[in-house]
Amino acid sequence: MATTRLVRATPALCARQLKEQHGWQPGLAQALAERHGSSQPATLGESVRAAAALDCLNVAIDHWTASDGRLDLVDLLDEAFAALTQG
Repeated sequence: MATTRLVRATPALCARQLKEQHGWQPGLAQALAERHGSSQPATLGESVRAAAALDCLNVAIDHWTASDGRLDLVDLLDEAFAALTQG
């Protein structure tokens, strides 16, 4: 919790973390493509889903931090993903 707060409160650390996560996006998109049996490069849709997954992670972490860890992070992440399919 302390590390997460420090990263979120320090602009340079927060920017570094977001840059790192942005670097994960292509690999995550390609993993989604392969999961669906494709040996081709990731599609636009898979890239969008990878980006959305990382945003879900960040929103869940923000809510977890705001709750001082009282809320379950896995439950928050599940809720964030479920919100994508609503509406």
